[in-house]
Amino acid sequence: MFILIFDIPRSMNTLKVQTWRMLKRSGCKMVQFSVWKSEDINNLMRIASFIKNNGGSASILEEKFVF
Repeated sequence: MFILIFDIPRSMNTLKVQTWRMLKRSGCKMVQFSVWKSEDINNLMRIASFIKNNGGSASILEEKFVF
């Protein structure tokens, strides 16, 4: 499982809506407001690139439970 964490400035509402729609269409699950998870890393990488190319920031982490 992989985690996408992103930050989009408040002034960029259109980018936020586009991002949320992409995440929902691709079957990602929301963990928190700007934290989503998916098993498809390629899809998350595509969405993270979209966010970065349009002025936001994004990171992808691999989920690993320790305890």
